[in-house]
Amino acid sequence: MFDLFMLQALVADGELTEDEVWVATDRCERDLENERWSYEDVLHMLSCLSPADFKKAEWCQVKRGEVYPCDVYQLHFDFERRVRNARGLEVYMKFSVTDDGQLSLVLVSCHGSR
Repeated sequence: MFDLFMLQALVADGELTEDEVWVATDRCERDLENERWSYEDVLHMLSCLSPADFKKAEWCQVKRGEVYPCDVYQLHFDFERRVRNARGLEVYMKFSVTDDGQLSLVLVSCHGSR
């Protein structure tokens, strides 16, 4: 499990930006396009997560066959007001973090409920 509060602090401080988001699967790319979500939207949703949204940790294979440990979160989000809302769209996020000399958010999955 990654330190959610540390990731959120990095986003708030501008150290984890859109430039550090790597969409690591083709399906995630399609989902972001279909939902019309930007990397900024993804980082904003990450900032709105709470520890109670955590569902599980799992290993995931991404492009180039690499495998990453990932955290899975689920929250309800109102995109019109850009806030958490119990009546908002159920959003599923699966991500990892690399620190191979440069911090990156490895986005494996990000979509509304299916």
